[in-house]
Amino acid sequence: MAIFDDMIEITSPGKLLPSIDFDELEARQSDIRNKTIAPLFKRVGLIDQWGNGLKLIADELKAYPEIEFKWFERGGLQFQVQFINKEYIAQQELQQELQQELQQERTNPTLYSKVLNIIAEKSHSRKEISIALKQRSISGQLNTIINALQKDGLIEWTIPEVPKSSKQQFRITKRGIAFLHLLE
Repeated sequence: MAIFDDMIEITSPGKLLPSIDFDELEARQSDIRNKTIAPLFKRVGLIDQWGNGLKLIADELKAYPEIEFKWFERGGLQFQVQFINKEYIAQQELQQELQQELQQERTNPTLYSKVLNIIAEKSHSRKEISIALKQRSISGQLNTIINALQKDGLIEWTIPEVPKSSKQQFRITKRGIAFLHLLE
């Protein structure tokens, strides 16, 4: 058994028996490798029936959509199952994206980070952001920056169900807060 940040991997040495078709493992195939231990396991209740294990595991994991279940035959010498945490992988990808954005921002501070800092203080409308930037009106550039911040998941609407509301404002997201902390 190996435990990684993003998954648990269990490896069983030896090949699957020739009577078991790897492509049909979910079909509850079964063949006993150890004819002494298997009936004993069944009698003491460690297994409910032969050939049911992978199907039971897959069924139980439906309650955990963030876990992906995979199995492999590795080089014909071992059988392996993996329980992969998809949220961890997504979190790592998000962290990499933030690092790239951070690198860009450190080399060339822009209106992007200025607008984000304004919204970090409190929620603001487009007009309020424009005033805080000492602009006479809402510029096309400001709209582009706000759209980019939304697309990057750093800000969000305060009234998402009514995007064109006259009371619409923008607030910083958890990702936006993390991004600002990285800039410090």
